[in-house]
Amino acid sequence: MKIIVLICVTIISVIVQAKVIVFLYHRFDDARYPSTNTWTTELENHIRLVKELGFEIWTIRDLEEYVYGRKKMNKDAVVFTIDDGYRSIYDKAYKIFKKYNVPFCIFLQVGAVGYPDYLTWEMIYEMLKNGVEFGNHSFSHPDFPSFISKMGEEQMLEYFKSDLQRAQQVFKEKTGRTLNYYAYPYGHYIPQMIDILKEEGFKLAFTQNPGPYDLSYGAFEIPREPLLEDWATEKHLRYVLNREPLVTENSPFVLQNGIMTIKTKILIPKEVRYATLYVSEKGIIKSHLKDNEIFGETKLTKMYNRLMISANDGRKEYLRYYLIFNAQGE
Repeated sequence: MKIIVLICVTIISVIVQAKVIVFLYHRFDDARYPSTNTWTTELENHIRLVKELGFEIWTIRDLEEYVYGRKKMNKDAVVFTIDDGYRSIYDKAYKIFKKYNVPFCIFLQVGAVGYPDYLTWEMIYEMLKNGVEFGNHSFSHPDFPSFISKMGEEQMLEYFKSDLQRAQQVFKEKTGRTLNYYAYPYGHYIPQMIDILKEEGFKLAFTQNPGPYDLSYGAFEIPREPLLEDWATEKHLRYVLNREPLVTENSPFVLQNGIMTIKTKILIPKEVRYATLYVSEKGIIKSHLKDNEIFGETKLTKMYNRLMISANDGRKEYLRYYLIFNAQGE
């Protein structure tokens, strides 16, 4: 009986700890833009490694089914996504994905289709026929929240909605299909943009916040791991695949008059030996940890920051990133 109980506990533990890691790419074999480039030799290595380590490779549709409770997760999974719609996807990466029978999703800047360096509609038609998934990455790729200082929040949200609808309309007219997934341009967004995506019938939305995904994060703030430039190495990928999603009791920060106060209880991991707060503008900031509650405070001057909360239970690292939008920032 003790052996049976132990096996059950082990199985439950594995299920609880299962995670999804969404990969993010942009360009392939394009030395002109090293900060957004991944070599196809590295892409092949990423595919080889996740298969060797026993990860499932999901489609975006698989992820949607999981998020909405229609698919069970038996072990860790990865999803391959590519932003913008550069021509090198078709010329370089497409044949690699076909070679290894790996699904992937392109988040398309719809208004750029047909321009030099971008996919053509003919390329898109071919990939659609072969099962490649597509998502909406806006029509014109603006940094939407940054427009609040110029036009106000209400007008910015109208701009976001009209751009969103225009991209939907053009893609529908060209392909006969509707886009159900969205990736925020530059990874920048505010909560009101999520409300619009829900109203427009979108199922999932993706950030550029690194880290693994946990169901508690919801359907519209799904993190993605950029595997670009120096972050495309096997060493970095192994590190990425070994991290676990951190879960907090509530939203961990409040921003008032440029001062960000962090105060939250860490729920996963259950026992925190040590924790770190990192802010992109500041680096690691002073923090205090007591009974799994973490506290910290810092002044922000930039418009955008990312807050990382990292915790360690003595065995693994757990983390989550949050986008911080400071409307008064530079």
